[in-house]
Amino acid sequence: MMKTLGLFLISACALSTASVAQAADQTVVVYPGGVSTPVTLTLLAREGKVGRDNPFYDNYRPQVQFSAEGDAVTCTVRVPQALEKVEPGQTADLSLVCAEKFKVRAGDKAFVVFEGGRKVAVGTLK
Repeated sequence: MMKTLGLFLISACALSTASVAQAADQTVVVYPGGVSTPVTLTLLAREGKVGRDNPFYDNYRPQVQFSAEGDAVTCTVRVPQALEKVEPGQTADLSLVCAEKFKVRAGDKAFVVFEGGRKVAVGTLK
């Protein structure tokens, strides 16, 4: 009986450790809405149903999908005055100001930018 109880406890500890590790992999970081967040963004050049033909300027307002969000969040892209605009194919350091809080999986700071349901850019939170 004591041997069986010991094996049960060892098994329970192993399962508990696996759950904690799995939970750590699923850690979510919440960013508040209305706060400027630095990002690196690449505007994709038009290729079929992906990308844009034209540049965008300061206050561009696309939908942004983060790693832990089910739905896209509306964000304002702030372009530094020295840069003025972002051309298709260009990568730039910008900032995002999202209308509402958003969630990101820890270790996965990548996001996708959509315009009218079409993927137009990819980026990474800094």
